[in-house]
Amino acid sequence: MAKRKGIFGRIRSIFVGRADDYSAFISPNDLDFGVTVSTDAALRFTAVFAAIKILSENIAALPRTVKVMTDRGAVPAVDNPVYKLLRKEPNDYTDVFTFWFGIISNLLGYGNAFAIIEYDDDANPVALHQVHPSNMAVTFKDGKKAFVVRNADPNRKWLNGTYLNWQVLHFMYFSLDGIYGIDPITYNAVAIGRGIAAQKFSAEFYKKGGNIKGVLETDGELGDAKYAAFMKHYQEAARNFETPLLEYGIKYKTIGISPVAAQLINSEMLSIQDIARIFSVPPHLLADLSHATFSNIEQQNIFFSSYSLRPLCKRIEQQIENKLLSSGDQEYSVKFDLRGMMRGDDAARSTFYEKAINAGWMTPNEAREQEEMELLPGLDKPRRPLNTVDVGEEYNEDEG
Repeated sequence: MAKRKGIFGRIRSIFVGRADDYSAFISPNDLDFGVTVSTDAALRFTAVFAAIKILSENIAALPRTVKVMTDRGAVPAVDNPVYKLLRKEPNDYTDVFTFWFGIISNLLGYGNAFAIIEYDDDANPVALHQVHPSNMAVTFKDGKKAFVVRNADPNRKWLNGTYLNWQVLHFMYFSLDGIYGIDPITYNAVAIGRGIAAQKFSAEFYKKGGNIKGVLETDGELGDAKYAAFMKHYQEAARNFETPLLEYGIKYKTIGISPVAAQLINSEMLSIQDIARIFSVPPHLLADLSHATFSNIEQQNIFFSSYSLRPLCKRIEQQIENKLLSSGDQEYSVKFDLRGMMRGDDAARSTFYEKAINAGWMTPNEAREQEEMELLPGLDKPRRPLNTVDVGEEYNEDEG
């Protein structure tokens, strides 16, 4: 009897080398809501669209920098070619915001995002070319990870071919084997399918005027001639907003909305909370304010920066450091600056800056820079309170 594959083995056999077929991962019996769940279909569900858009836009808008470690600490490495790729222009046909928005959108929508690295004759990276996950396959060549680009768009057919691991940036959202990322939309097809089905049902429900308002009943039978004559008189009266005369013993019976239908419409709110859980987005950012208050939205925004944006940024930072930054004598690092999003309200920020400046580890100009204010002369030196000195030293009035 053959030994069954474990979960990791089954996932690897499904995904490795097959970037365009996720259907094998979900059993047809799991699709209980009668809708097909794909990335394109999921993006038509407003909660999924909003979650991916919010995450992608916020990360694309973050300041990015390459730093090098020196005797004075980490300073911007403006002469490094990667600095330009991250901050100004990844290639000659895509601006930097659009590039990173696309990378994060693919990462969240497909579980994987890819960019081919173009090098000059001196082995310096000079461009990053984004490739859609459906056009990229992950495979192994001589025991090493490799990538195959197929069916690239007509304007970039020159991207087709096989690339070694060091020639491709491969970002994975959620991976169980470290080789390929799991598509979060297909993996959560049942939860997302419920939301799509509820949205579709609501549209059809309201398209029909809310509900069937009533039925016409009769104890007898109408022949074709009587039925046609009755319907003609009834519809003419309805078009003219008159009270129709019910002939032939016909009675009008009102019908209310089905409790099941009402519950299905209300389930859209539950689906929004499911999407918030899948993508780690606070519900209030998806327009669900049922549990939001003025006092906790600020904390939810900080949660969004710490637990939603930061892990995504870390995935990108490490892949760039491994693939783009050489391991020479100098130590380089890549940082997506989240400090602006981590700041609290005006009162909290002013207290933070006051303590940092008075403690001497931040200068007034550094605080002004954080607030995107113009730097002023004479504010570049750290300050020290007069009532504190270094350990083991006496205070000298002349130095004050």
